[in-house]
Amino acid sequence: MNPGIRSSISVTAVVVLIHLALWVPFPELAVQSVRQWVSGIGQVLAIVPSVLILIGLFDAWVPKEVVERGFGPRSGLRGVLLALLLGTGSAGPLYAAFPIGISLLEKGARTANVVIFLGAWATIKIPMLMMESAFLGTRFAMLRLAMTLPGIIACGFAMEFMDPRPATEPCLVRA
Repeated sequence: MNPGIRSSISVTAVVVLIHLALWVPFPELAVQSVRQWVSGIGQVLAIVPSVLILIGLFDAWVPKEVVERGFGPRSGLRGVLLALLLGTGSAGPLYAAFPIGISLLEKGARTANVVIFLGAWATIKIPMLMMESAFLGTRFAMLRLAMTLPGIIACGFAMEFMDPRPATEPCLVRA
């Protein structure tokens, strides 16, 4: 059995067991938790098909050379800035970014740039910065951004240092 499928089945079984254990002492809490869990799975299933279609189009329309030039091992500062720009301008939940990251790695992007892209997607989206400025103040938003950016970039290069896989080697199923 595929390790990814086995892992997913194991997590699902643990969640079901937790809900069953909750049922005895807290039946109302268990019912509410199951509703939330099913709702979350429904939200994921509503988004994933469109993400997979977009990934298929990306794979078909964007040549490997373009990704290597923009995100590859020799992209330098341009690759970091492009990863930040694409991650910051993104929309959608973080789990939609993971298939994009895999696709970038398969087309020759360096690990650091993919991690930077994912970090930017998760923490510095433009709409989030606008809301943060409106509610917490522009000074707060800019300070958080100034402290977040070096952390994202450092995490990208640290991850690349800890992952000795060459940028040209396929990344799938390395768990």
